[in-house]
Amino acid sequence: MVRVKLFANFREVVGKKEIEVEAKNLNGLLEKLSQDYPEIKKLYDYMIVVVNGKIVKENVELRDDDVVALMPPVSGGELFSELTPVKEAQKIFLNNIKEISSEKVPLEEAFMRVAAEDLKAEIDIPHYNRAAMDGFAVVSEVVRKASRSNPVILKKADFVDFEHAKWVHTGDALPENADAVVKAEDAEELGEFVAIYKAVRRFENVGLKGEDVRKGEVIVEKGEILKPQHLSLLRSAGVEEIKVFKKPKILVVPTGDELLSPKSQLVEGKVYESNSILVGGLARLWGCDVDTRGIVRDSEEDLRRIFENIDNYNILITLGGTSVGKRDYMYKVLDEIGEVLFRGVALRPGKPTIAALVNEKPVLALPGFPAACFASAYLFLKPAVEKMLGMKGEEGFKVVLEDKIYSKVGFTSFVRLKVSFPEMKAKVISSYGSGILSSITKANAYTLVEENVEVVEKGEAVVAYRI
Repeated sequence: MVRVKLFANFREVVGKKEIEVEAKNLNGLLEKLSQDYPEIKKLYDYMIVVVNGKIVKENVELRDDDVVALMPPVSGGELFSELTPVKEAQKIFLNNIKEISSEKVPLEEAFMRVAAEDLKAEIDIPHYNRAAMDGFAVVSEVVRKASRSNPVILKKADFVDFEHAKWVHTGDALPENADAVVKAEDAEELGEFVAIYKAVRRFENVGLKGEDVRKGEVIVEKGEILKPQHLSLLRSAGVEEIKVFKKPKILVVPTGDELLSPKSQLVEGKVYESNSILVGGLARLWGCDVDTRGIVRDSEEDLRRIFENIDNYNILITLGGTSVGKRDYMYKVLDEIGEVLFRGVALRPGKPTIAALVNEKPVLALPGFPAACFASAYLFLKPAVEKMLGMKGEEGFKVVLEDKIYSKVGFTSFVRLKVSFPEMKAKVISSYGSGILSSITKANAYTLVEENVEVVEKGEAVVAYRI
């Protein structure tokens, strides 16, 4: 028997949340349902079918214990007639993002830049055989039977052979003929002689040429962020000029009659404009150069001016005016002067997100509510920057939930988490609320609840990403 989960109108028609149906394929299941519940057939022309967690749009074979979910398409309310799923919206937007050009910079100026090509060592590291300890360089064969009770006595010298040993400091070149170093604590100087109390193997306490890095070896891959440890290794490998991606140039423009500049007199119905410092800061954190313009008022004429003289920017970010209020003109303006890629995303929070092209320039219009703005920036702006910089993107990590998450079928939920990293456990800060700014500062990670999931239980493992 196939388990069928029913949502919204489908649940009303059947009168149950879940039923079992005997069927070998999806078409057979739908036919059986229409026979048992004739009114349900009216909903078939406009529905989403999810089989074992994946949306399907054609007939598929079914097996016992498969789970089929039937639900109406995601509705965004007035004017948002149908929302674009998050993954599809990301794909649409990223298809219009191109890798940025590169430039060569001195090593000192490459901190936190992104490598535009594989960077290779120009020399071996180390470039000679060297002592890894303070002690005496010896021929290992000579001291292979040395012990406290039976020391090997050698004469001290400036060279090494079967009868002589030479004192070396850590990092000194290994003398000719020597193939090991006896640590200082395992030897005792006796005037012109030295007593060796411990045997050493060939190349013991020796750093061999090229042991760390070989000449020509890739030591930084294209798309990697150049942190201090990378720069140190590159200098050790003889690299002093690096090809890096240019920093993407981002223009951030806040909009809204309700916004006030810092230090203005606060009145009811007005708020200090803070989204530009949020999104601009994130863009800088992700490796961009950012310009921020002053507040643009809610008029079509003023909004159109945003898109003048934008040739120097790689992406334009507008903040606010994306919903369906009487002063929300951003969609209308973008539709008139450019090409709207999508309007409205099945994302909570972040539904009123718009993407467009204006003179072939990507535009991302983010919602005005802070948490919604933050979520959309992470899911659309961050991957766009990563693509421009040839980066692979962040890998998630598994955490165990300490709270239950409630989501809404048809929407991807951006859930803020507070992760305790030693235990890899996560408390849910918030799974809803577009304007709750404090939820961002309390969180150090987020997880995404897929659109076909209503509840994620306490104790379940989820994939989280750092904030």
